[in-house]
Amino acid sequence: MNFQSFNEALLENPDHDLLLCLPSGTTLAQHFHVTEVANVVKDFVDCGGVRRKTTTCILQTLVADDVEHRIKAGKLAGILEKASGLGLEPSMAVEAEIQEGTISIYAFSGVEVVGQQLHFALVAKQTACLAPDSCGLEPDSVSLPVPGTGNC
Repeated sequence: MNFQSFNEALLENPDHDLLLCLPSGTTLAQHFHVTEVANVVKDFVDCGGVRRKTTTCILQTLVADDVEHRIKAGKLAGILEKASGLGLEPSMAVEAEIQEGTISIYAFSGVEVVGQQLHFALVAKQTACLAPDSCGLEPDSVSLPVPGTGNC
């Protein structure tokens, strides 16, 4: 899900609660906080020697002890507006950092309006070889785990 689609969903439903649906079929505790908005630039060289650059909007979350806390879509849209100076681009991917023993990063893959909630589907990120010809890999030779199917 790109930043523009993510932000539009928030702006169109400002009074809706947010639900982050994990690939396991569970959800992040609804009293989560968004503690950081980041524009992360990854400048790298792939295994074939090609220099690449990606940019991502990462939302860091924290589940604290204040179980009555609920963030509304409009509040998160306001936080994103405060982060506008970071150069967040409409086409950049949006990801969530979630504390799970270690920090896990999930990509936002879509949103569904359910009653007074926005259900954001999160998918596990996967590594990939970007230069399979240079490595001698067949495109289908790498098997990836099948993400869980949630019913969020």
